[in-house]
Amino acid sequence: MLGREPLALTTRLLGRVTRGLLAAGLLAALVAGLPWALIHGVGWPLPDHLPSLDEIGTALMTPLSARFLLDVLACLAWLLWLVFVLDLAACSADVARGGLPGLKQRTGPVRRVAAVLVGALLVAVLGRAATAAPLTPADAARTTGHALVAAPASTAPVTHQHPQPRAEAGIERVRPPENGVHDSLWRIAQRCLGEGDRWPEIWALNQGSAQPGGRILTNPNLIHPGDALRVPTTSPPPAPPTSPEFAPVPPAPETASPAPTTGAPAPSGAVAAKPAADPTGDRSAGGAVTWGGGEVFVSLGLAAAVSALLVLARRRYHARYRPGSGRRDDDLPVAPVVYQLRLAHLRAQCHDEDLDLNTGTDDPATREQGPEPGGEPILREARASRVRVIGGGPATPPSVVDVALAASTRAARDDTATPSEGTRIALDLARVHGLGVVGPGGYAAARALLLTLLTTIPENAPAPSVYVPAADLARLLGVPRPSADLPAAITVVADLDTALTDLDAPARRPAVLVTAPPSEHDQHARLQHLLDNHGQHGLTALVLGQWRAGVTAYVTAEGTISATDPGLGEPLRGTRAFTLPETATRDLLAFLHTVDPRDSTASGAADSGPRRVPPRQVTAPPDTTFPLPQHNPGSHPQRLEITAGTPAPEPPAAHSDDPGDDPRLRAAHRDQRAPAPLALTVFGTPALYWCTEPARADTERRDLSGELSSRPLELLVFLAVHPGGVSRDAIVDALWPNDPPRNPASVLRTVRSRIRRTLDIATRGTVGEVVLAEHGRYRLDPAVVEVDYWSFAAAVTRRRTASTAERRSDAYEAIVAHYGGALADGLDSDWLTAAREATRRDALDAVAALARSRVEADPDYTLDLLETARAFDPHNELIYRDIMRLQHTLGRHDAISRTLDLLRTRLAEIDTTPTADTVDLAQRLRARDTGIPVEDFSRATAP
Repeated sequence: MLGREPLALTTRLLGRVTRGLLAAGLLAALVAGLPWALIHGVGWPLPDHLPSLDEIGTALMTPLSARFLLDVLACLAWLLWLVFVLDLAACSADVARGGLPGLKQRTGPVRRVAAVLVGALLVAVLGRAATAAPLTPADAARTTGHALVAAPASTAPVTHQHPQPRAEAGIERVRPPENGVHDSLWRIAQRCLGEGDRWPEIWALNQGSAQPGGRILTNPNLIHPGDALRVPTTSPPPAPPTSPEFAPVPPAPETASPAPTTGAPAPSGAVAAKPAADPTGDRSAGGAVTWGGGEVFVSLGLAAAVSALLVLARRRYHARYRPGSGRRDDDLPVAPVVYQLRLAHLRAQCHDEDLDLNTGTDDPATREQGPEPGGEPILREARASRVRVIGGGPATPPSVVDVALAASTRAARDDTATPSEGTRIALDLARVHGLGVVGPGGYAAARALLLTLLTTIPENAPAPSVYVPAADLARLLGVPRPSADLPAAITVVADLDTALTDLDAPARRPAVLVTAPPSEHDQHARLQHLLDNHGQHGLTALVLGQWRAGVTAYVTAEGTISATDPGLGEPLRGTRAFTLPETATRDLLAFLHTVDPRDSTASGAADSGPRRVPPRQVTAPPDTTFPLPQHNPGSHPQRLEITAGTPAPEPPAAHSDDPGDDPRLRAAHRDQRAPAPLALTVFGTPALYWCTEPARADTERRDLSGELSSRPLELLVFLAVHPGGVSRDAIVDALWPNDPPRNPASVLRTVRSRIRRTLDIATRGTVGEVVLAEHGRYRLDPAVVEVDYWSFAAAVTRRRTASTAERRSDAYEAIVAHYGGALADGLDSDWLTAAREATRRDALDAVAALARSRVEADPDYTLDLLETARAFDPHNELIYRDIMRLQHTLGRHDAISRTLDLLRTRLAEIDTTPTADTVDLAQRLRARDTGIPVEDFSRATAP
């Protein structure tokens, strides 16, 4: 085996030399041989003197001779030869400026022939180095811990194209790190000059300058807190807009303290988003999400998957609430990157409507004078993200993963286009036999691919298993050793040989191997054999280095794929690879470890069927994210948990039992002698109804919800849950978090105008202004619209101000009666999470208070109350356990099994199962009825 490598190397060298000799011979034949043949075979084809008119007429009247035809063809050959020589010179100039990739910048049949010949000759002389993109000095300054595609040094330094006169400079101090975010030249340029891409100007002023402690600035990537940097005080003339893929590379922040040597190439950085006013802040459109100056650049599919998992995690977390405890400050803690991806997904859902609101605020119809006649508001259609799959067939197996984003034609020519617009490029890793990533941004691209593989799983497709050696995972995450907070799909192995042995077993589901390039020939052969023979089963590899058997992509520091191997990887060239920094990746993996729906161990119950758990090198600690609910001791199986805890403290009683000091609440519960023509329901699915004759009880109501788009409907719901009115800033912060409109006042006027126009058309002008603006605050007009939430809020206020137990009990009953389900169900907005959970807990606390006072005297009524609470919170195991206890007390033992089955069905909606305590309680209650000891119950006969 040792002789194969030199033999293969010799064969490749001979082939390259042969192709080079053929290209050189053909070039010599075309450049020198063709003129020699024309001169000696045909001679001078043109006449030796200027012909007269008589000679021209005679030539045209005589039959065409062979000599004349030969001279015409010779003239055409000389002309073609001249064009070829000029194109050959142009190709040589392109090679001198930008290497082999520069040959593809122009088209034309003669230019293509010249480019092929020059390229073949260049590859024969330089080998693979000819296909790599040139490195910039900023790229070359970055140290990496893996093999790189060879690339010649750049012939042009990274400087501004237009020479600027040296400006008088000010002084800016490098700031200390804040929340893990280190200062950098890019951030200083953004802060002082208003544009981060102008950081080379600051570096030009400070290169070689002396800093505190005697240090000399020699590396733009390494600055220390307290360094004094000169910054230009005058702005240069604007430069032509450039595509984001070819923008100067912002230097990565590095700390003065030495970091552990992990070999990770991508710079670590914070994932916190920039302020909302920052033009380089969060953007989500066309299939990509980016923030933090491009440090985080992921597909919209990953953002949507993380958003869905966060919703699932919150549903699980909120299902652990104990009714009656009164807790309101225990929301699920999430990492910043998870929250940002959630917001990005929500923004993408309303991107086109928000864009229309921002660009349509100058329309005269949006002014406050009132609606103008005309049609309904026109909204742009949501642009569907286009996807191009490389190497994939009609199906979408788990190995098809989003790799990069190709800039759209509009983004290439329009400087107003967002950098996330374009076509998503997906790669079937199994069919291309693995992907290798090299270059300064290789590890960042690998991290984004890993998270995408773990989260974006096609419907009805098996989830892939990920095998990764411990050392490679540590380098990928930038830590000394792998953490235990990893999702169940990741299997950490000792080394590559162990991973290959595990993957060689019969595959039960798709698997992905993440590893550094094999260092030994035997390992390389085993890996290639596995990918070739098990690729159809979804087995693939993500190699942290060059992988000749599949596709290798060179990723620059700014995330651009500048070079690939010939073949299937060529469509990736020039695209923007999805990337993730180390900190964000670690936070996302820890989040997946906590809420991974495929990890059934979080529920604490045994699975209903067999499940393959991959071996782990490290033992994960028990999940402590969700607080376990309190439960009764086994000696008191009949005592209700909902009444066992300490009741929530009651607020001090007020002097009046009125619905509160809020004039909106008093108006909502005044005498209904003048009903409002509109009715807005926010419990359940939001709906807006119009009554043609509000005074008549039997008047048919018309649903107007379909006439309103998402933003106007969301504004109505937000104002409905704030009956006292809210400020403009509060509305903007809720509806557009971290991404406010350029002109909030104009956007709100536009939304109000669309509500006004829609209702004016639907009601034929019979309804007045719904949203009132008074003294900078916005509210709904109670004379025009009635809201079901106001009755619920008034009952909550009466409960807080009740002075006697009887009035407090009446308020509890009113709360339960007026609660109509989840607040604005189906409306996906982050501000609704807290409001929705607060109203649900108010209703559950009311049920707990009523149950505490009625359980001894009226267990039937208490059971009805718990059935109502189960409808309020269908995933709360505590409620189901209390229902089973009351069913046992009332002698309804057959219903216990049905209750447990219903609980299993409901918990399956959030990908979990009943806890062992719940199953054990059902067994004990059934044992008291049947007389069978609990130990004699088998899993098959258990309730």
